[in-house]
Amino acid sequence: MKYLALALALLMTACSPQAAKAPEPPPAPVAAAIPSPDAMTMVFAGDLPCADCPGLRTELTLTRDAPYSGDGTYRLVETYLERGAPFTSTGKWGTLRGDAVDPDATVYLLDPDKPDSGRPFLRVGQDEALKVLDKELKAWPSGLPDTLKRVK
Repeated sequence: MKYLALALALLMTACSPQAAKAPEPPPAPVAAAIPSPDAMTMVFAGDLPCADCPGLRTELTLTRDAPYSGDGTYRLVETYLERGAPFTSTGKWGTLRGDAVDPDATVYLLDPDKPDSGRPFLRVGQDEALKVLDKELKAWPSGLPDTLKRVK
């Protein structure tokens, strides 16, 4: 009996004029400049310093394991300017909280399972760019190119 009363109440509610479909809200504006932080693939590029050449053209692709994930896989392509073929490395990346200056900073670390060879990058804004950090999570000396800008 109780189920019959519930079914009748639901049926009457569904048939009432107030149950008509509400108009859909207008679509949200599209952000033109920066993709959301949950983008599955992000590509950063720029020229970094080189000890014995004009520079190191660098392209870093980070692919997330899942939306809003703080880890995934990477592909790093480095080309010594005026020296020929690019060098490509791949592996896993992870996210650290805090750097040498800011405990709330977000740092992406290439090869987090290899402490001696892991390469840290400071997240700038909502993934607009990455700044190269040293092994102690400190910024490079001022004046040196240290930024990879988001290109995708």
